[in-house]
Amino acid sequence: MFSRFSKYLSIGSVAAAASSFAITLAIAGCASVSPRSTPSQPQPVLSLSATSFNFNTVAIGQSVTQTLHVANTGAAPLTLNSVTLKSSQFALSGPSVPRTILPAQKVDYALSFEPNLAGSASASVQITSNASSTPASVSLAGVAEKTSAAVQVTPSSISFGNLKLQSTGTQTVTLKNTGDINITISGITVAGAGFGYSSLSPGTALTPSQSVTFQIWFRPQTSGSASGNISILSSNLTTPASISVSGAGVTSNPGSPGSGSPGSGSPAPVPHSVVLSWGPSASSVVGYRVYRDGGSGLSPISSVITDLTYTDATVVSGDTYHYAVTSVDAAGVESSFSNEATAVIPTP
Repeated sequence: MFSRFSKYLSIGSVAAAASSFAITLAIAGCASVSPRSTPSQPQPVLSLSATSFNFNTVAIGQSVTQTLHVANTGAAPLTLNSVTLKSSQFALSGPSVPRTILPAQKVDYALSFEPNLAGSASASVQITSNASSTPASVSLAGVAEKTSAAVQVTPSSISFGNLKLQSTGTQTVTLKNTGDINITISGITVAGAGFGYSSLSPGTALTPSQSVTFQIWFRPQTSGSASGNISILSSNLTTPASISVSGAGVTSNPGSPGSGSPGSGSPAPVPHSVVLSWGPSASSVVGYRVYRDGGSGLSPISSVITDLTYTDATVVSGDTYHYAVTSVDAAGVESSFSNEATAVIPTP
């Protein structure tokens, strides 16, 4: 029996050497045995607040910004390897990379549309990370339009008629920004003898649709007709805004209406006033307070008023005044001073 078993083993050994074979293991009391599985490892997940941004229409020279949230909604740390944007009209700013984002955390990137060429524009942000869903892409789109700078002067021409020599006539003019960008006045020029302006100064800024009123005056020094032009300059305007002005100086007759006294031949004193106007506060306020500096510093000349205009009828001929306005809220807290406006009162 031993010899037969040895022979069987010998033959089986040769057969096994000539071909491969599989071993099946059966264990008593068990129906079957399955291979042991390896537990899955936690993975990071890249989540974006949006995969596209539309900036709509933006004027050339302006900028609009939106925010992209990059979050890790997985169970393992997320590593941002790169966040890139190649564009001359869109801009990207935010945390530097590489950067690790822990589970349930996020970082924000600012996406801006800063057009410099009219027409449609598009670009994309490319994001690479250690998440299985990368690279990820965020598309950007917008339309750039040309800006227009324009102002409207009302009235565009003024006739003062006949004025007695050394007397002063005043007309109110409204300057309105009718364009779609801010306008800043850089200067005002006067051409023509006897003409001038007040209540408007360089540095005054007007937002689209905002307006400001100021005064143009005529004070003839000699008899005869006079004409001139008031030009309002701004670096935003291709040509200055202008108001044509005209008038005539005449001598007064003794005893004529408006003379100082019957038969005296001297003109009656001309009263002057300064009209101020300003735009509404962007914050919630209950009113405004007007300040004036006649040489000793700014001091209030009004109580809290709700109007956006104020007339100072206490000015003196030949003096120069500086004005500023503050806003007052419901708690009585007063804002800082506005820009100053200067008025030069004509000498009789």
